Amino acid sequence: MEGAATWQIWLAAIVTLGIYSYLISDNKIYRLLLNIMIGLGVGYNFIIMWKQVLQPLWWEPMTQGFTALFNGFAPGSAKALWVLVGLLGTLWYFQFSRKYLWLSRIVIGMTLGAGAGVVFKQQLLMNMPQIADSFRPLVARADGTPLVGGSTAPLSLWMSLNNIIFVGTIVCVMVYFFFSFEHRWAPVRHTAKLGRWLLMVSFGAFFGNTVMTRMAVFLERLQFLLRDWLKVPMF
Repeated sequence: MEGAATWQIWLAAIVTLGIYSYLISDNKIYRLLLNIMIGLGVGYNFIIMWKQVLQPLWWEPMTQGFTALFNGFAPGSAKALWVLVGLLGTLWYFQFSRKYLWLSRIVIGMTLGAGAGVVFKQQLLMNMPQIADSFRPLVARADGTPLVGGSTAPLSLWMSLNNIIFVGTIVCVMVYFFFSFEHRWAPVRHTAKLGRWLLMVSFGAFFGNTVMTRMAVFLERLQFLLRDWLKVPMF
C-alpha cells in the first residue's frame, strides 16, 4: 500500500487481524467486521447496479417515454411501457409477506426460465468444443492427426499415450455415472471403480488449486502486516 496514510494502514491491519481472529474462535469482533464488509459490499453493488444497469437501461428510457407521452404521443412514447418492468420487479418484495408470497413466485419463475435458457445456450456453446475435442485418435501423429489421413508427420508415441489416457478417463467416468442398470458385470464394475478414482484425483487437484489460491491471499496479507504495518525489513 505505497502512498497510503498511516491511519489507512492501521485500519487495514486491524480489519485483517480481526477477520483472521476467526481462526482462534468465533468472536464478536469477527462478526462485527464481517457484517460491515457485507454491508459495504451490498451497498457498493447496489450503486454499480444502478449506475450501469437500472439507470441507463430502465430509468432513463422510461422517463424519456413519459416525456414524449406528455408531449402528445411524440416518437419514443412507447418507452413509457418500461414502467411495467419496474412494477414486475416489485413483486420480488412480496417474499416478505406470507399472505401474498405467491405473487413473488411469478417473477421468480420468469427469472429462472429466462436465466435457464441463457445459461443452457452458454453451456452448450462452451461445452461443444470440449465434446468435439474428446474424439481423439488413439494412434496419433506428432501433429495430433490420426494415423490414417493425408498427414506425413511421424508417429508420436507420446501423443498416442496422451490420447489413450484422455479417452480412457472420459470412458471410465461416463461408465461410473451410467445408472441405467446395476454394475454387476465385472468389466463394467471395475471400469466404474476406476472412474471413481479418477474423479477423486481430479477433485483433489481442484482442491489443491483452491488451497494454493487461499495461501497466496494469506501470504499477501502477511506481507502487508510485516512490511507496511510493522515495518519489518524484508528481502
